[in-house]
Amino acid sequence: MKNYKKVLAMILGMAMTVSLFAGCGNSGKKSGESSPQAENAPAQEESASSGTESKEEAPEVETEEAEGTGGFSGTLKLYGPGLFTDVGPDGNTDIVTGVSKPGYNVVVDRWKELYPDVELQIETIPWDNWKAACQTAALSGDVDIIIHGSSIVPICEPLSDYLEKDPQVKDSVGMMAMRKNSDIAPLSEYIPYGLTVTVNPVMVVVDKEIFEHYGLELPDSETWTLDDVMELAKAATGTDPVTGKQTYGMGMIEAASANKNYIWASRAFNNTIYEWGDSLATTNVNFVNDTTKEVLNYLTELSRYASPDYMEGLDKANAYTEDNNLAIMITESAYSAYNTIKAAGLEDKYMFAALPKIQGGEFDGITSSHMGDWNMAICNTSSQKDLAWEFLKFMVMDEVVQQWLLDTYSIPANKEASAKLGEYMPDDYAAAISYVVNTSPLEFSASANNCYDSSNFGTFANDLTTVLNEMFQGNMDADAAMAYVKKNLDDYMSTLN
Repeated sequence: MKNYKKVLAMILGMAMTVSLFAGCGNSGKKSGESSPQAENAPAQEESASSGTESKEEAPEVETEEAEGTGGFSGTLKLYGPGLFTDVGPDGNTDIVTGVSKPGYNVVVDRWKELYPDVELQIETIPWDNWKAACQTAALSGDVDIIIHGSSIVPICEPLSDYLEKDPQVKDSVGMMAMRKNSDIAPLSEYIPYGLTVTVNPVMVVVDKEIFEHYGLELPDSETWTLDDVMELAKAATGTDPVTGKQTYGMGMIEAASANKNYIWASRAFNNTIYEWGDSLATTNVNFVNDTTKEVLNYLTELSRYASPDYMEGLDKANAYTEDNNLAIMITESAYSAYNTIKAAGLEDKYMFAALPKIQGGEFDGITSSHMGDWNMAICNTSSQKDLAWEFLKFMVMDEVVQQWLLDTYSIPANKEASAKLGEYMPDDYAAAISYVVNTSPLEFSASANNCYDSSNFGTFANDLTTVLNEMFQGNMDADAAMAYVKKNLDDYMSTLN
């Protein structure tokens, strides 16, 4: 009952605040940018039923053993956004790049081979208010797996016990959907709430021609620093000595998601702001400090070398093309960027690099490039959690599924599968991605870390976006920005007491 009450409370709270926060956080971005795509598309349901039956009406899972299926039979229901939504059941072809992707029926057919007595029902939903939709679905008791659900801790089943029984699963992946929950463990500890199926490492795309025209040395993921980023961005802003065109040194993650620039920069500066307690109420958030000020001022200075179209989100309109005018571009969709580059026949014009390494602290020397992910979680109201776990394992371990992920131009979390990227893109592109994937700690996610946590602190992510954009436009200094964020953090934390 504890979980049911918590979920109900969250939904009631969301109903009161939905008008205030609608559209925040993900800012209508495409899935390739580690944010949802097709936000306004209608929900799609690829199942024999509506997926909205009540718990009492849901079919019972057969308990008698089915030959060759490990004893599993019945119906497994998946619900949520992402991963399957992008390709649909039958696949699609990108009109810009011409890239064709196979649909998720490949996964369904493979599952039928292994578990012929278990029917999959997959209901994909748009990203508009997806968390509220998933919470409502969980309350119905008629969902087994929440697609991309690990961020909604109250409705997800912790996976610690499952991973203890199947340790090979954890060993096979390069990232886990780790979160914090004081009902289970102190907030200083991470708890696995889902399995990461694919990853989206934040990468730097460098226009080698612009660098050559300005006589600049190309960056090296192993050696370049935050100071190097700033100096190169400054040096490449101006009139191109060869083409005579205006160029800009920096293309940051878009202004609508400026908080994501804060994630990598705060990591790079090792700005640890949390003193975790046993619960949120006993956790201290030390946001106002000299390092935070340094991070905010660094990003504001970097924005001086961005295109004037940055605030409107139009600066990357010609990115990865022959007409590109940005020397350095930070992207959350490395594979999408590469496909655009390849489609234009410009693989020699560009290169990938990781963001500079973290300066000091527990993760000293590790790249500050963070990773987003597509994950799956077991719904904690499901009556067939063991079967749901079998499907999660299948998604990160099965060879056919891993090949499907590669064929959809995704980066599998499975380390063996992601090592095959060199078969899909030139080695220098693949090597930069592998450098990030293989050197990041298992718990090193974009959502929960010691520099930034978007799950537990109210409007923190949106507040960061607000103040950074105000600073970029010269309307706010670092002290005022810190005061703004701190007030909202303090107000939120006070409600916990």
